[in-house]
Amino acid sequence: MKTTAAIGIPKLFSCQFEGKLLDAFPFEQGYTPASAEAYIDFVKQELAPQIVNVAHPRYIGHMTGPVPPLMHELHGCMALFNQNLVKLETSGIATHIEREVIGELHRIFFQKGEEFYKYYTPDPDHCLGNITSGGTLSNITALSYALSKKLSNPEDPSASINNIGLLKSMVNKGYTDIVVLGTAHSHYSMNKAMRLLGLGYQSFIKIDPAILKSAEGRGMLSGMMENYKKAGTLVLALIGVAGTTEAGIIDPLEMMAEVAAEHDVHFHVDAAFGGAFMFSDKLADKLQGITQADSITLCGHKQLYLPMGISVCLFKSPELAGYSEINSHYQARKGGIDLGKYTIEGSRPFSAFIIHGVLRLIGKEGYAEILESNHDRARYFGELVAAHGSFELYNTPELNIVLYRYVPTWLRTRVKKGTLSKTEQQELNRLNVIIQKRQFDKGSSFVSYTEIPDASGSGERVVWLRAVLMNPYTSPQDLQEILQEQETIAAAVIL
Repeated sequence: MKTTAAIGIPKLFSCQFEGKLLDAFPFEQGYTPASAEAYIDFVKQELAPQIVNVAHPRYIGHMTGPVPPLMHELHGCMALFNQNLVKLETSGIATHIEREVIGELHRIFFQKGEEFYKYYTPDPDHCLGNITSGGTLSNITALSYALSKKLSNPEDPSASINNIGLLKSMVNKGYTDIVVLGTAHSHYSMNKAMRLLGLGYQSFIKIDPAILKSAEGRGMLSGMMENYKKAGTLVLALIGVAGTTEAGIIDPLEMMAEVAAEHDVHFHVDAAFGGAFMFSDKLADKLQGITQADSITLCGHKQLYLPMGISVCLFKSPELAGYSEINSHYQARKGGIDLGKYTIEGSRPFSAFIIHGVLRLIGKEGYAEILESNHDRARYFGELVAAHGSFELYNTPELNIVLYRYVPTWLRTRVKKGTLSKTEQQELNRLNVIIQKRQFDKGSSFVSYTEIPDASGSGERVVWLRAVLMNPYTSPQDLQEILQEQETIAAAVIL
């Protein structure tokens, strides 16, 4: 019987793609002027052949997917208009479009009445959300605004955090420390937020997702908040995830929202990946509880197929952004309708135009059809993997990400029984990484891989192949052939 020790791990584990790319596309030291014709030749002959074809129906490893031709036109118009939404004088009607778009997205997620949107969408003194350049900045925005609100001083604004800083405002409020709670699979941008806010990585308290979803989850979460409160620690926010970027898993949002409300804690839902499922009446129940969030992150460049760099941070309360308002005398003026006085970014592109276009041309119903198709495709692929003797399925996909791994014949019984040794687990991890890299190098199809903590709680991490079903043109035959190719690669590696 063969063992995975015969694979030749040290030699095969290195990624051959990087060397090939650098050889074919060396970095130049300085540029010399070139004609338009010469540059076009460079794009066609040197750049384009090296670009990863993210629109290929068998490229199912990442959230960067095909951009419909419609987006090309809208993006071109955005560049042509060249509006800067930092102030009304450089944006004009673009600012009104931005407010309208944010109001429409707010309606999809928070579902307030018609009078609410009629009043708050155009009101200069209120803000329903910010359009940002990415999910990371949207998450940072949410925590930053929550901090400004928690450490504000309405009776004496000069004594608020915005004026006297974090340490002094904590002392004034009687806090000795600040923490943010979230599940262990929260996006790594939360660490960026903690660093930028001066709170530190250690102040992000990671909760075991399995415990949170168990019958003891509510009591455990509530008890944590109560204990922090007794110790003089401010629980700034609770983070729920609506579709983790590595596995598409959804936190128990409804329970988390209720506990956060009981303890007056800001509840932020990172729905960068899964939030788009709110566009589908059929699938929106998967995100039960998201409407109770205080803030929500949604990335348009994921499930809405917008070009890279368009995200939104939505605020349930129109007053939240007001705690972070900053004004100047030449832009972001007090009382102005433009949203630059609320955003972290200063100069901002007219990204709202692209969102406005797709909402008008594709609409909620159009997106619902696409999302439901992707969800069905993920369920199909999950069933295909589960029925295939050479692969193990991580779990039934909740949204449209499928995790699985190849298991060689001699380890399948031990995998099913959960009796793999540490060495066998490490060898199995290496084998799946090699399969993923070999498939990517071949160039005909692609899945990514991730590492998930072992369910046994041993502290070991397990490598899983990761497929993101976002391309409407990915067919059942494509999925079958992706598995077949992986099985062929595995056989060649083991031999």
